Amino acid sequence: MVRLLPTPVWLLMAGVAGAQVPGLESVHQAELAFARQASQAGIRAAFLAWLAEDARVFTPRMTTVQEAYGAAPGDSGHLVWFPEAMGMAASRDLAWSFGPWTYAAGPGTPALAHGHFLSVWQRQATGSWKVVADIGVPHAAPDKPIEPFAAPAEATLRPALCAADPQGRGRALRQAEGALAVARGERGGPGLVPWLARDARVLRPGSPPARGEGAIGALLARDPPGTRWEPARLQVAPSGDLAWTCGETPASARGAAASFLRVWIQEAGVWKVLFDVRLPHP
Repeated sequence: MVRLLPTPVWLLMAGVAGAQVPGLESVHQAELAFARQASQAGIRAAFLAWLAEDARVFTPRMTTVQEAYGAAPGDSGHLVWFPEAMGMAASRDLAWSFGPWTYAAGPGTPALAHGHFLSVWQRQATGSWKVVADIGVPHAAPDKPIEPFAAPAEATLRPALCAADPQGRGRALRQAEGALAVARGERGGPGLVPWLARDARVLRPGSPPARGEGAIGALLARDPPGTRWEPARLQVAPSGDLAWTCGETPASARGAAASFLRVWIQEAGVWKVLFDVRLPHP
């Protein structure tokens, strides 16, 4: 994860939301503090501090925080990022953040890599926030600067709590994952299209995030059919309107194994994919 704008952006972003929504703004400030610690104290220290003990990270294989960041001294590079977009469940205990990152050998040195990240945040028993899933894809530097996130107005954060029980929503989500696995196994990337939310974004290594029917269709056309999968993690917010899944698809004669992270939302009572990130294994 890394940002593309100069250091003063942190001051700008910290002052964006004076009278912002307490729920989402708390996640916004957690994201900024996480990125600030990575810039100042290093990648290893920041990720060990801000990721939950059972968080899933992708390198590109799905792994644990300790396996990815536990060994000292850790990556000495300079990783910086900022949120471009964020969202939260109506229950205000599960959220996502998405944005650009850059990686350099050290502060003030030219960027060696660019990309986008997707993180899933969960409110802890103490009221603080921690990342429970984190993934990133590399791509070329963007053609123009990316706008940092500004927390939305209060009215946009008050969807009605879902009437259905969370367990029922969880069963429906597992069924949706199963149907998606069948469709992708038979058709490849295009099998995902019917499951996409209206404002969906698809992330693949080597390409900027795809948004809109044309860009998404072109990117998904590159995904070959493959084997089916079972999600390794599946979590639904108590409000039943936001969820995430992750796991790995096995290798097949048609393609390499891959890791995935998806964020799901409810649209008209149906689970739809808001973010789909897929990382093929070497």
